[in-house]
Amino acid sequence: MSLRKTAFSAGRWTTASLLLRVSLQFAQTAILARILTPADFGVMAMVMATYGVVALLIDLGLSNALIHFQNPSQIVLSSLYWLNLGGALVMMLILMGLAWPMSTLYGEPQLLPAMVVMSLAMPLNALGQQFRVMAEKELRFSKLAIVEVVAASVGFVVAVLMAVVHGDVYAFISGILATAATSSLLAWLFLSAGRRPDFSFRLSEVKGHLYYGSFRLGDTLLISAQMQSDALLGGALAGSSAIGVYTLPRDLTLRLANTVVNPVVTRVGLPVMARVQADKSALRFIYLQTMRMTSSVNFPIYAALAIWANEAVYIMLGPQWHEAGAFMRLFAIWGMIRSTGNPVGSLLNATGQVRRAFWWDLGLLLIIPGLFYLGFQVGGLHGIAVTMLCIQVVTFYPHYRLLVRPVCGATFADYVGALLPAFMATALTAVTGIVVSSLVGSNVWLRVLCGGFAGMATYLLVSYFINRHWLLAMRELVLPMLPRMRRRGTDLTAKEA
Repeated sequence: MSLRKTAFSAGRWTTASLLLRVSLQFAQTAILARILTPADFGVMAMVMATYGVVALLIDLGLSNALIHFQNPSQIVLSSLYWLNLGGALVMMLILMGLAWPMSTLYGEPQLLPAMVVMSLAMPLNALGQQFRVMAEKELRFSKLAIVEVVAASVGFVVAVLMAVVHGDVYAFISGILATAATSSLLAWLFLSAGRRPDFSFRLSEVKGHLYYGSFRLGDTLLISAQMQSDALLGGALAGSSAIGVYTLPRDLTLRLANTVVNPVVTRVGLPVMARVQADKSALRFIYLQTMRMTSSVNFPIYAALAIWANEAVYIMLGPQWHEAGAFMRLFAIWGMIRSTGNPVGSLLNATGQVRRAFWWDLGLLLIIPGLFYLGFQVGGLHGIAVTMLCIQVVTFYPHYRLLVRPVCGATFADYVGALLPAFMATALTAVTGIVVSSLVGSNVWLRVLCGGFAGMATYLLVSYFINRHWLLAMRELVLPMLPRMRRRGTDLTAKEA
């Protein structure tokens, strides 16, 4: 099977897995939002803000190193596995140690036991991490998708049952622990054949991986610190209830890119780019196609979320979260711009340019917290959200100039050209959606359904004329999932090509 066909097959499995898992995540959020309180969500946001940073140290940056370096030996795999598991145990103890200071800092006694229990997810995840990464590297996404969906389903059931029975922050935590344990168990059973570690360990064999991983880990920590700094600062200044209203729409917006759209392309794109990293022209082509694919899906989704922000909050979270509507609109626009920079991570990791990413994110982290503080002083939590949006706008060109162009050689015209068709189609779609929804009255469901249907039809029609390559790629991705249409779709694609 050619690399293109293998990549599309991997993309189909990734798409199916992500759609199912994200559906479970949104269903879980919608259910828990009606059972738990904003204060519970606020406590969980503070737990995850700390856990998210500490948990990044578990991997030591070695997952991407495994994908970048080709053909690892058994001694390398065993050494990396034990390093990863040992790091997870150390990080678990560190998070337990941070529980009391964080509880005291925020004045939330519930943080102490919640963080201690949450720390158990670290070794549970680490037990199966290497097997999942090797499945990605080898584009074995069919088995990986099954593992992920089953684990997510178990976590969903456990979280909902815990919310009904116990009704507090432990609903979130129990779901995460159940997902981690199930995922690692299934990874051992179905993904580890021929790759299970022995008891050998040789540090000298993994020095190259550690060097790569140190910069990758540092960069990941910097990105996480950037992403959590607004929640940490806002929680300290505004309190758990207020930050819960802020973080829930932000997290929902992030999930659209981080767990719905971008991984379909970037998760597959990383091992594909790693295979052609020595061919700059092929690398540039794959990267620009990745940009086109992600923007063509991300832009209309984020535009719809911005247009119907209040309706989305009402439908997904319930009327008691009405204050989150304004945040949802700001974060939707922020997420749209931010999504254009996400594929660069795969480009830099695949080519080993992790130092470049590290220095870029270090520079941002030195500036961002101060800007967030100023934004809060001017406009409270809304001021922080506006500041996040402004940062994305200002850094759009420097992000390209310092990270993209030196690595793959794409010109700025190439870069913008990959985004422009989706942007133009989305602009026309937004106008159509606004006009149609304004004509159908005040019913929430009717506004969203009519406006969304009209917008979707407009987007597909406009894309046919100005973004046809994306439509053909999406058809090639989706049609094999529909056996009855496969032969006909293949014939049509061949004729149009």
